[in-house]
Amino acid sequence: MHVSKLRAALLGTALAFGVGAAQAAPTTALYLSMDGSGSITGSQFTNQVNGYVSALNSFFSSNPTAYGQVAIGANIFGVNVSEFFAVQTITDSTVLGQLTTAISDLDPGRNGISTGATSIGDAVTAATSSLLAFETAEGVDLRLLIDVTTDGVNNNGENPTTAAGNASAAGVNQVNCLGIGGGASCSWVSIYGTDFGTVSFENLGDALATKIRTEVFGVPEPMSLALFGLGLAGLATLRRRAD
Repeated sequence: MHVSKLRAALLGTALAFGVGAAQAAPTTALYLSMDGSGSITGSQFTNQVNGYVSALNSFFSSNPTAYGQVAIGANIFGVNVSEFFAVQTITDSTVLGQLTTAISDLDPGRNGISTGATSIGDAVTAATSSLLAFETAEGVDLRLLIDVTTDGVNNNGENPTTAAGNASAAGVNQVNCLGIGGGASCSWVSIYGTDFGTVSFENLGDALATKIRTEVFGVPEPMSLALFGLGLAGLATLRRRAD
């Protein structure tokens, strides 16, 4: 039996016996790579931290079935890379709280990050290793995703496009990127993932919530879908007028 069909059958059996989604095996492992480089000011870093916490709380609050289905790990990068939350299944609000607390406690200095450069490629490579190790430990075929946010461009260490290509070859399904501020570039994701564009530090939380939902479920938030539908309707109207 195909792995995904077997997983669905096992989940159905578990639910039939009253076992909730929190006890089911994860189907997706998402790795968050956060920029801790020196170009981010103190207030911007606080906005970034708050944006992540808000986005994660919003995602699981809006999608409680994701508990038990999604595993998350996270690192922060500057000159070097530091993993501050090892990949683990977010089984319930307690584990989610541990993740958001780890993010809230972040500080580039305290987390062993030298802020003098931006090593996106090295962060992707480190994320890949952590995801593959988690998948091996779980013993199941997972959907593996790397989610990078950055306010700049890679200027140290491994080329990020090369790192994304290596991640893809190793089994990572997507390496995605969201830029923050006018100096950011996510063009390096190339064919290996999605460039989610650029947002301000102040709007990061909402953008991340939509991004995470899109990554995990393959669809954006309902409001984004509605806006997309309105855009299609507008195009149809313009076409009728042109005809």
